[in-house]
Amino acid sequence: MSQTDFCLVTLNTWKCEGAYRQRLALTAKELNGLRPDMVALQECFQADGANADTAGWLAMHGGLHAAQVQARRKQRAFEGSLVPSSSGMAMLCRQPWLAHQALPLPSSAADGGRVAQIVTLQAGQHTLRVANLHLSHLSGTEGAELRALQLHAVLKHLQSLGPAGATLLCGDFNGELNSPGIAEFMASPWGLVDTFTLANSPRDATFINDQGQGQVLDHVLLAPSLSAREVDIRSAATVLRCDRPDAEGVTPSDHSGLMVQLSLA
Repeated sequence: MSQTDFCLVTLNTWKCEGAYRQRLALTAKELNGLRPDMVALQECFQADGANADTAGWLAMHGGLHAAQVQARRKQRAFEGSLVPSSSGMAMLCRQPWLAHQALPLPSSAADGGRVAQIVTLQAGQHTLRVANLHLSHLSGTEGAELRALQLHAVLKHLQSLGPAGATLLCGDFNGELNSPGIAEFMASPWGLVDTFTLANSPRDATFINDQGQGQVLDHVLLAPSLSAREVDIRSAATVLRCDRPDAEGVTPSDHSGLMVQLSLA
């Protein structure tokens, strides 16, 4: 059976904050240079009355197919007005997908409306399943417990679908891989593996907090127990950098993105 190469990018797009239109243009320019097969987006701003649709705009300017899930609807300040909007999830794919699902996640009154997005693609002779995640942002024990419940729900659902050629979980986990609520899933029985570790690539901060400290909150994880084929993570890199503004001081987002290139055999 032949080998199939695949490139995935993930990015938290920062809703409508900052220089929104300029940020979109920067994101599109870099994505067009990277040419990924799939882009997993979180915090996708969508406000029809304000002519704003992050995922739709990026898909149109990149020649990609967009699958969107609206989430966390509320009034947000945008270009001088309060507008009804959503901050949802999206997958942009170079080829049409085989299946697309939205999975509501365990929630709390303080951090409701979280949803996982799951897309299954045909990649050559193989199938590839990707779960696009934006886990709870709550801090402390409450946040750790909620992230654990959310990750467990996603993994149990993926398990119920049966193995794909490769199964990946990606997005904004709102936590380091060694933090409570996430670390337990890196061990048995789930045994998730950081693709940067598999590629022998260093991890850079993907978010700078209010104290100026870098944090690694965004991840692309391989689920070997849910993958039927041999998966070779060829490279992993930090892209769409939040710490490298352009000449006008604008970055694509307040998070950096990640790019992973893999081969299936």
